[in-house]
Amino acid sequence: MEVADNRPLVAMRPARKRRRGEQDLYAGERLRVARQLAGVSQQQLGDVLGVSFQAVQKYESGENRLSAGRLVKAAAFLGVDLAFFAKEPPPPGGSAAPTNFTTDEIELIRAWRAVESDVLRTQIKRLVQSMARSAHDGGPQSR
Repeated sequence: MEVADNRPLVAMRPARKRRRGEQDLYAGERLRVARQLAGVSQQQLGDVLGVSFQAVQKYESGENRLSAGRLVKAAAFLGVDLAFFAKEPPPPGGSAAPTNFTTDEIELIRAWRAVESDVLRTQIKRLVQSMARSAHDGGPQSR
């Protein structure tokens, strides 16, 4: 059976819409975090994956799914484990790792990674922890 313009009825079926699954959304968010932490643009990541920056945008929003091969390439390029993209339940008594970092947090993490001295890293960590305790205990705060 054909319609008036001689196209088969099969072609008239509506396109099947894929729903974004929870894992697709999570993996996209984690891709964005890993990319930002690495200081890589969507264009640079797209070049490595062999796709456009628009495709990277769609991966990050969860609109499109990352294939296993592209996910492996992205993990290697961004310097994260493949498990970084998998949604896991939060550890008992703990909280899940944040997926949305502020620009300041990303800059702080990049600077931290640039410090090569373990001694200096330990000193920085103690300083920040001391400042956080002081702020929590009602000490001097600046905004």
